[in-house]
Amino acid sequence: MRLLILFAVICIIAAVLIFNKKIKKTGFPWYEFYSRGKKEGFSFKKIGMLKKFAVMNKLEKPQSIYWSTKQLDRCLAPAIQSINKKEDMSGDDKLKIVDKLLELRKKAEFNLPKYEKRIRDTRPIIRRQKLIIRDKELGTFVSWVVENNNKFLVITQPTGQKDSETLNWQPREIGVYFRRKDDAGYFFKTRVVKHLTKEEYPLLYINHNKELIRHQKRKDVRIDTNIRSSFQPFSYKSKKDNNTVPVRDKKYTGRIVDISGGGCCMIAGSKLKKNVRLKIDFFLTDNKNAAIIGTILGSSKTDNENVKKYHILFLKIDLQTKHNILFFVYNIFGERDVQKNTIQNTRVGAVVRPEKAIPSKVTG
Repeated sequence: MRLLILFAVICIIAAVLIFNKKIKKTGFPWYEFYSRGKKEGFSFKKIGMLKKFAVMNKLEKPQSIYWSTKQLDRCLAPAIQSINKKEDMSGDDKLKIVDKLLELRKKAEFNLPKYEKRIRDTRPIIRRQKLIIRDKELGTFVSWVVENNNKFLVITQPTGQKDSETLNWQPREIGVYFRRKDDAGYFFKTRVVKHLTKEEYPLLYINHNKELIRHQKRKDVRIDTNIRSSFQPFSYKSKKDNNTVPVRDKKYTGRIVDISGGGCCMIAGSKLKKNVRLKIDFFLTDNKNAAIIGTILGSSKTDNENVKKYHILFLKIDLQTKHNILFFVYNIFGERDVQKNTIQNTRVGAVVRPEKAIPSKVTG
């Protein structure tokens, strides 16, 4: 019995020595790489595949493939191409491992410092920040930050309602909502302390607030786009046998101005309502089309009263289409560079970008 125990101990020691010798010889951090891979939910077989990609791309620190956007971006394109060429993997297995890699890419993205820089009060709000102004009696308006000084936030006179230029805002209490890029949405209440109406650009001076309410933190990486789309509103109608069938409206055109793997923002005519379901069709590239079922979560106004921005949540999207959108979002295959899809003034309903109406400086 003792001989068996002694033999087992010798075998373990020998295995450790051989393992350490192999690490020193190859310089590859086996333990760190495999333990992190298991933590991220990959099987040993898939970790072995990732190790191959890390070595093939000569990563200085191979285990950083699990958390570094820079290292992941070096590996993802060749990794995905290699996976798709494998004949010993089923289509479903290929989709699953690519999905894991894209989840890893999203996690690495949201670990970047820029996504952790939340703000606590109104003083860090930057010039040209878009604001949604809400007043219990007057309604909802759009405004833009012109200046942020120690005493006040100076904003453009709110627009978006009929005769909005004739309204007197002093000394009204208002609610202010804004979305900060790469962060989240914020809300605060304040009071208008000055309303300048005789200037070239009428302005409001509003008080700062030390308590911001933060919500709607981003769950998906989103990019600006300029993609033509067609969409078809539909609803479900009940039949006598208690089954339901979709009843589709005619097709309309719109333009997708930002997109993520979970939803998009689309500019279109202003007759769509909240919770309406849509079938949306568009081309990401010349040879990658998408057909998605989504629902309208809400809308925001533009300078054209006949056109709105619709915020859409994707409800039904097949995995390959989702992957194609994420390839586009992360520019894994350089599709956005090839497409050169530069953001332009949207021509659906002749929308004008309101940023151009913001004065360059405060006078008076």
